[in-house]
Amino acid sequence: MDAGTNSTQVSLRWLVFMNRSPATIAVETSILLLIVLIAIGGNLLVVISIYRNPSLRIITNYLALSLAITDILHLIMAMPLTIIASVQSRFDFNPHMCDFQAISVISLVYITVINMVLMAVNRFVRVCKPEKYQKLFNKKTTSIMIVIAWVTIFVGTTVYNKLSNSASNAIFFPEQMRCNFVYDTNKQLFVVLGNMLIVACLLIPFIIITYCYFKVFKKIRKHKRSIADSTSTNSSGLGKSVREIKITWTLFAVLLGYCVTWIPALLVTLVTNIFGWSFLSRQVHLIVTFSGLSSSALNPVIYGLMNPSFRQEYAKIFGCK
Repeated sequence: MDAGTNSTQVSLRWLVFMNRSPATIAVETSILLLIVLIAIGGNLLVVISIYRNPSLRIITNYLALSLAITDILHLIMAMPLTIIASVQSRFDFNPHMCDFQAISVISLVYITVINMVLMAVNRFVRVCKPEKYQKLFNKKTTSIMIVIAWVTIFVGTTVYNKLSNSASNAIFFPEQMRCNFVYDTNKQLFVVLGNMLIVACLLIPFIIITYCYFKVFKKIRKHKRSIADSTSTNSSGLGKSVREIKITWTLFAVLLGYCVTWIPALLVTLVTNIFGWSFLSRQVHLIVTFSGLSSSALNPVIYGLMNPSFRQEYAKIFGCK
C-alpha cells in the first residue's frame, strides 16, 4: 500500500468520525460516561470498604486495593480526553496530552497484569506452600511488591517511549476515540524492543498465572478428596481451608472477568494488525475502548457477589444496614 492510499484511508476514518450524527454522538458518549461512572463508583466502594472495615485489611485485599486504584487512575487519567473528543467529534488537544493518555493506558494495563500475577502467586504460596506464606506475603513485603510494580512499569514505559521518540509517536485513533503509539516499521530495533516488552508484560505473566492456578486447583481438589475419604480434614495444609478456597475462587473470578472483557479487544487488534484498519467497521473498533472500560467496572461487582464481607460493607455505605 503506497503512502497516498494510506493517507486517503486515514482521511476517510476521520471523516466518518467527524460526520457522526447527533444521535450517534449521544449514544456513544452516554455509554462512555455510564461505564466510567459505574467503574469509578464501584472501585471507590472497594477503597472505602477496605478503609472503613479493619477486617477487610487482609493481604489479598491489599492487592484488590491496588487493582481498584489502578482502575480509578485509568478512568481519571485517560477517559476525559476520549469523552471530550467524542462530544466534539474532533481531537484538539496538545500532542503531549495524547502522549500522556497513551503512556497512562499502556502503563496501567501492564500494572493490572502484574497485579493479577501477584494475586496468582499469593494463592499459590498460601495454598501450596503455606509454611512460607507469612514470610513472603506479610503487609510489609506485599506493599513493597506493589510499589515496585507501579514504579517499574511507569518508569519503564515512559523511558522506553522517550528513547524511541524518533521511531514512535502517539496519535489519536478516531475509530477507538483514544490515543495510542504508532511505531515506524523502518526502525527495526524499536519494533523488536516493543515486541519484547509486550512478551515480557503479557505472555510471561500469563504463563505464570496459568501455572499458579493449575497447581492451586490441583491442591484444592486433593484437599476435597482427602476430606471425602475422611482421612484428615487438614491433610492438605490449607489451614482455614473454606475461607482460603473462597478467596481463591474470588481472585480467579477477577482474572476470568479481566480475560472475558479484554479478549474481544485483543481479537479486534489482531484482525486489524493482519488485515488493516479498513477491514473492520468503526463500530467494531469501538469494542477495544468499551471492553477495556468494562473490565474496570467488573471487579467491584465480583467482590460484592462472592465476598460477604465486601457485600455487607457495601450495604453499610449505602445505609442499608
